[in-house]
Amino acid sequence: MEIQLVSGVGRARTLLSSFDAALGICGVLNYNLIPLSSVVPPRSTLVEVDRFVPSTDEDRHGDRLYVVKADARADEPGRAVGAAIGWYRWGDDRGVFVEHEVVGYSRSGVDTELRCRVHESLEDLCQFRDVPFAPNRVGLRLVSADVDGTPTTALVLAVYRAEAWS
Repeated sequence: MEIQLVSGVGRARTLLSSFDAALGICGVLNYNLIPLSSVVPPRSTLVEVDRFVPSTDEDRHGDRLYVVKADARADEPGRAVGAAIGWYRWGDDRGVFVEHEVVGYSRSGVDTELRCRVHESLEDLCQFRDVPFAPNRVGLRLVSADVDGTPTTALVLAVYRAEAWS
């Protein structure tokens, strides 16, 4: 199975519509997101892409889209938003994702906090599973942005698959 990792920053007139704008940047605008917990199945391939690429060209409007999601939203000037999904894999490419969101006062501070949280969470998840942890094997997809007063969303998705309702 291929899992696509996408990220984007959306800006609009409300926090909700900034989230929708971020969905559009990620290529998943017209799907119903179904949130998953954070387990990577065996024999999975993780691919970082600019936009989600569906497996078919047919109209997918309203289809289910299974995702692990991290999103942070803010509209206060002088703030920064960031979202990250980290991953750790072992054995037959099975593994775990962790997702974190931060709203802070500087973009560099938000990025540092996200990296720290991802590493700490992945180390804990490996410990809980009796999996040896090596910090240099951590994967990370992070996006952050400054907020100028316009509602802003930072979004990262690990997209498992789209599925029609019928």
